[in-house]
Amino acid sequence: MAYETQRQASLESPEFAQLENWLTKRIRELSINALNSRAFTCTACGEVTGEYLVDYDGKTYRFDTATTYAFLEFILAKHPTAMG
Repeated sequence: MAYETQRQASLESPEFAQLENWLTKRIRELSINALNSRAFTCTACGEVTGEYLVDYDGKTYRFDTATTYAFLEFILAKHPTAMG
């Protein structure tokens, strides 16, 4: 199977839809925990445009879903006391 065909089939799979739902839920949870680290995430942005805005350390970042999840995990790892 060609790369693009395989990639598209992967994105259209039920497993990918489940992953996207899980990531969206986790981003909401992580966003709440990250507030103590002064990280603010526009979770509605992800649902509307597929990208998230994250304000952190005086800068605004725009990420896709997977990168937003990783970035919030990174912030919380840097500030472990911020987790509820």
